[in-house]
Amino acid sequence: MARIDVGDLVASPELSAKIGAITNQLLEDLPDHTGDREQALIERALRYAAEAEQRMADQIQRIMQLENLSSTDGLTGLLNRRGFENHLALSLARARRYGEVGAIAYLDLDDFKGVNDSYGHPAGDEVLKAVARTLTGAVRQTDIVGRLGGDEFAVVLVGTVWQDAAKRARTIGWRLNATGIVYRGYDIPLRVSIGVEPYGPDDDIADLISRADMAMYHAKRRRQSGLMHTAAE
Repeated sequence: MARIDVGDLVASPELSAKIGAITNQLLEDLPDHTGDREQALIERALRYAAEAEQRMADQIQRIMQLENLSSTDGLTGLLNRRGFENHLALSLARARRYGEVGAIAYLDLDDFKGVNDSYGHPAGDEVLKAVARTLTGAVRQTDIVGRLGGDEFAVVLVGTVWQDAAKRARTIGWRLNATGIVYRGYDIPLRVSIGVEPYGPDDDIADLISRADMAMYHAKRRRQSGLMHTAAE
């Protein structure tokens, strides 16, 4: 009989459950009086079953950890672009199936390059982590927060109509703009531009993110124009 290496078994909850059931059945069917050889074979089978079940549990845990790492931003702990888009895809699928609505807020830090140039990249990292903390504290548990890359973040405001989404985005902006960090004795304020776009059953990921990005760009231009107008006065 060919030897089966338990390390080659496919890690799946279903197979693990079957092994556990077989183990329990062996124990129930074990006669009161067995010979030494039969007893040794049964004990070996039970040991292999237990080892296989443990290895599969370890593999499943490892796979879950790797999947989590592949969708999480290492610096901030938020979803990265891949993880964010996967969650957004689920929200849009619910919108198509149930007619749900919501909005996406696209955020970009103003003059983040200046922070890195003036105080160094470690200071910039602290700013990004402060943004992540503030965003997480400013949204509901059902909302989705991600760092899309660099100094760009996004929030899916699930089940929120356009008017409420605009108000919530303003509140998020106020909270971020009131936030700052102290790095090596220097006060570093946060400044953010936000664009908001509603979504519904007919939207797709790429177009929605593009529209929200463009809305953020226009908000940034208005902000910069307002600052230049104030300086001219």
